[in-house]
Amino acid sequence: MADVRLYDALKANIVVDGRTIQGFQDGDMFSYTYKEEKVKTSVDAQGNPAIAINNNHLATVTINLTGNSVDHKYLNNIANANKQVTLTITSEFEKVSGNQAFIVKVPDGAFGKDTPKRSYTFEVLDMRVEAL
Repeated sequence: MADVRLYDALKANIVVDGRTIQGFQDGDMFSYTYKEEKVKTSVDAQGNPAIAINNNHLATVTINLTGNSVDHKYLNNIANANKQVTLTITSEFEKVSGNQAFIVKVPDGAFGKDTPKRSYTFEVLDMRVEAL
């Protein structure tokens, strides 16, 4: 029988410039994605393939907060200052990190009967992902 690893959202954290972010909206707390594939392939007219290692480490990280999160103001101040920050995501299964990150999109806003949602989008220039 295979061992099953148990995920616990309480053990998943995101740290921006040394501060652990809190106050997430329902659903995904934060997410990340690389901007390009790790390898690039092509095929010439005669069907001969070519492959190249892509050394691009650009990535996007999105943090989804509630509008009343204690860290909404913190991230908003970073965005307004165009400040470069470090960013680290940790869980029991992965470590994602970048030493050069900028908020490139401040949240869209809406107000209604539910708690407002605010999503901050970071561009990470040097992201690394390590499975643990």
